[in-house]
Amino acid sequence: MQREMGKEGGAILEGRDIGTVVFPDAEAKFYLDAEGDERARRRYEEMVDKGVKVDLKETQEELVQRDHHDMHRTHSPSKRQRMPFTLIPPTGLWKRS
Repeated sequence: MQREMGKEGGAILEGRDIGTVVFPDAEAKFYLDAEGDERARRRYEEMVDKGVKVDLKETQEELVQRDHHDMHRTHSPSKRQRMPFTLIPPTGLWKRS
């Protein structure tokens, strides 16, 4: 489905495998890589806003486990795309609305 959406170009897609698996030859690639604490805080706040009772430390541990699983899975493990890509360090840029 993602390949179909972008086959004509002009699409902006995001996801862990978009630049390495789905569109390895994309014209432009951006890699957002926030620190783990920042990602955990964002996820925690997102869940709280949805009314879900969560623990920040558990949320961070779950993200660490997810990252480890994604980087070591057999099929298309998550990895930083080889150059060229534009690295965007989003830590501190996200604000709750």
